[in-house]
Amino acid sequence: MVIQRDKPFTVKGEAAPLAEVSVDFAEHHYDTQCDKEGRFSATLGSFSANSRPQSLKITSGEDTLTISNIVIGDVWLLAGQSNMELWLSRTAHNYPDSITDDDPLIRQFAVPQVPKFDGPRDSLDLSESQWQELSERTAPGFSAVGYFLAKQLRKRYEVPVGLIATAVGGTPIAAWLNGEVAAASGIDLTVAKQCADSSYVANMEKSESAATAAYMENLNNSDLGLSGNWAAPEYDASDWESAELTDYALGSGSHWYRKTIPVPADLGDTKAEIYLGTAIDMDEIFINGDKVGTTYYRYPPRLYSFILPKDTVTIAVRLLAFSGGGEFTPGKNRFIATELGTLSLDGPWRRRTGALVDNAPSTTFIRNYPTGLYNGMIAPLAGIQLRGIAWYQGESDTGNPAGYSERLAALITSWRELFDDSELPFLIQQLAHWDHTGPGGSDAEHQNRWEQLRLEQKRVLELPYVGLSGGYDVGEWNDLHPQGKQIVGERLARLAQRLAYREKLPPNMFEQFSLNRKAGVLDDSATV
Repeated sequence: MVIQRDKPFTVKGEAAPLAEVSVDFAEHHYDTQCDKEGRFSATLGSFSANSRPQSLKITSGEDTLTISNIVIGDVWLLAGQSNMELWLSRTAHNYPDSITDDDPLIRQFAVPQVPKFDGPRDSLDLSESQWQELSERTAPGFSAVGYFLAKQLRKRYEVPVGLIATAVGGTPIAAWLNGEVAAASGIDLTVAKQCADSSYVANMEKSESAATAAYMENLNNSDLGLSGNWAAPEYDASDWESAELTDYALGSGSHWYRKTIPVPADLGDTKAEIYLGTAIDMDEIFINGDKVGTTYYRYPPRLYSFILPKDTVTIAVRLLAFSGGGEFTPGKNRFIATELGTLSLDGPWRRRTGALVDNAPSTTFIRNYPTGLYNGMIAPLAGIQLRGIAWYQGESDTGNPAGYSERLAALITSWRELFDDSELPFLIQQLAHWDHTGPGGSDAEHQNRWEQLRLEQKRVLELPYVGLSGGYDVGEWNDLHPQGKQIVGERLARLAQRLAYREKLPPNMFEQFSLNRKAGVLDDSATV
């Protein structure tokens, strides 16, 4: 693990009621005793940065627990939703060196994504996660933003950097508020209280799972493309309509696309990858009749590996639309890649509808309900010392941006109380540009709501020790998850230099922050 330098290191745990406990770390010794419930706490003092692995030994009676490979540096909490959670595996083709990086002094702990609604969780189940050193094996699972933040801080300060990853895709800010703050913010907690009953949750999940299974069974049984084996390379699709992959396919159900292209002699029988961009909603991809991959929801880029056949290759795409229609996202690159060359997939395809059905039944993401993720993922971190918090969230609140600044300010204040640090630096990442272009073109109302949310983010600068990192320019008009995470992480690192490390730097147009204790006074006149 990584523990925070220059701040008190506290060890908490459980043993037998009233048992004596001794704790040893870095030549420091501490004796304590459990309370009647068997809980103990030992604060060993603060330690300077140290890259040499240390061991922590905890002894009670004849039982000893030893935790090794502990380094001392700076610990950052990564919080928010999908753009903070997004892994290096999703940006590997933009940053190929990152996916093979090896630095044992950059480490990440991914907090298990388990919501809780019957009150805050006291501790984490460590069987579900563990600290990971950055290596070629673990890098794909690192937060991309967190990785680039850590790389910059490691380079500048030459100390170990620990990342505690708590971000969860698609989550509104209400999920990250504690019950008291949520209630004071006027958030309806009715459903959250219902979810405190495990049987309520179990029944909801069982009912929705059964409805989804029945829906998919009906869709598959109705699909002429499956029963007629439209994926087979010998199938004659010459009478299908001509369409681009990006042409909107109207109607919920299945829509099939086919394309046959010649394979140059030097590319045949080689390892290949097919890139199709993102799509609405689910896809299944077949190469010469063999299924090579599927993606179940709209946001991940479609990327599948296979062996490129000789002579010709037939690609069959089964696109499943669940809410009235579907498409592959315009503006994305689509091709087959090998080490020796690429084959373009641009131009018209053959398209035919395999089945039209009703819209899919709704699915409830229980983790999105108010207080659930605070109770399950943030509360059990109480007492951990941090260098700061990096927050990238807000996309899920753009539907109703009014009041977001008050909720975020309340979150910051309450989290600082949880970590017992009223000056804990809080770095906010501004929402990137996203055009949200659909069948009807660019959505002006959408753009207005997103801009309102950005203004709400800026209002939180009234709190001290808060910074805002510009991000509008790193967006992609056709992707909610822009690939350019390096610039995001590096801008957050520069903001950290100001807020967490108190460096005096020249003004920068991509950051604005408050260091003064007096709320509302900014130390930098730059705009975001």
